[in-house]
Amino acid sequence: MALLGILVFFCELIFLLLFAFFVVLPLMVILFPGIVTTLFFLTFRRAPNTDYSDLSANGVTSLGRSFFLRGDEGNVGVWHILPKSVASRYREKGGLLLDEEMEKILSEEKYPVIVYLHGNSFDRTYAHRIQMYNVWSKLDYNVVTFDYRGYGDSDGSPSEHGIVSDSRLVYEYVLHHSGKNTVLIWGHSMGTGVAVHLVSDLCLDKTPPDGLVLESPFNNFKDAMMNSIMGTPLSWMSPEMLQRYLLDPLKKAGLDMTSDKRIANITCPILMMHAENDHVLSVTLGRKLRDAAVASKRDIKYVEFPTARNYKHKYIYLAPELATLIPEFIAHVKQAKRKRG
Repeated sequence: MALLGILVFFCELIFLLLFAFFVVLPLMVILFPGIVTTLFFLTFRRAPNTDYSDLSANGVTSLGRSFFLRGDEGNVGVWHILPKSVASRYREKGGLLLDEEMEKILSEEKYPVIVYLHGNSFDRTYAHRIQMYNVWSKLDYNVVTFDYRGYGDSDGSPSEHGIVSDSRLVYEYVLHHSGKNTVLIWGHSMGTGVAVHLVSDLCLDKTPPDGLVLESPFNNFKDAMMNSIMGTPLSWMSPEMLQRYLLDPLKKAGLDMTSDKRIANITCPILMMHAENDHVLSVTLGRKLRDAAVASKRDIKYVEFPTARNYKHKYIYLAPELATLIPEFIAHVKQAKRKRG
C-alpha cells in the first residue's frame, strides 16, 4: 500500500507539472504577452557593478571613449573603439584624445566603421562581444557599439520599435561624422532582427547603409520562439491559434521581427554567417533567411561554419577567416557603392 501511495503521488505530481507546463503557462503567455517580451529582451540579465566608462577594464585592447547620445527615452550609452594602428599612434603620444579627434577619425576612409547591434541579455561589455570588438580593431576598423534602451547604462524599456529607434540614432551619429567612409551595420542574434528592420527602413527611405552583416541570424520571431524552449509548451497549438492568440497580440505589443519579409527591401550587400552547431538559434533559421534573400535576388554572401569548429552561437569571433572575409566584403561594398553612384 505504501508503494502504491508513492506511485499515486508521483503520477499526480507529473500530471500537475505537465498541466502547468502545457496549459497554465500557455494561458499566461496568451493573457499576458508582456511575459514573452520580457523573456525575449532579457534586460534583467546584467552584470553588477559594471564600469562602462573604463573600456580597458572590460577587456577592450584598443583605445576608445564612452559617451551618451540623447534618445527619445533618455540616454543611450555608446562606445567608440579606435582602429589598432590609430590607438598605437596615440599611445606613443600619451593616449589622450579629445572627443573631436575621435569623431574626426570616423571620417578617415582607410579605417571603415562597424556599427554593432548586440543580441539580447547583458550589454555591450559581454565577453564574446568584447572579443569581436578586438578582432575588428586589429583589422584596423572603427567600432561603434551601444546599448539599446533598458540595457547597460541606457535609459528606458525595450520594444522592437524602441531599439530600432536607438539603433538609428547611433547610425545617424556615425553617418554625420563619417563623411565618405565605409559604414557597415553588424547585427548578432537578436541584433540581426534589429539590423534587418533598421536597414529595411533605411533602404525604403532611399538612404541605404554601405553594407549589412548578420551573425547567427533568424528568419522571424515566430520560428525563433518555436525552436526555443519557449516554444515547447506552445507546440500543441495550431498555427491559427498561435497567430490569433499569441503572435497578433505580441505584434500589437510591439514585437514582430519578420526579417524574412523585410530582407526583400534591402538594397545594400549582405554578409550572413552562421555556425552549423548553433544551439540558441538553429542554423535552419539562418538558412531560411538566406533563402528568403536569395528568392528576393538580394546581393548576399552566406558563410556556414562546420560543427567541428564548435563556434555555436557566440564564438564566430574565433574564425580565422574573418581576417579575409570582412576586408573582402568591404571591398565588394565599395564596388557596389561606386556602381550605385
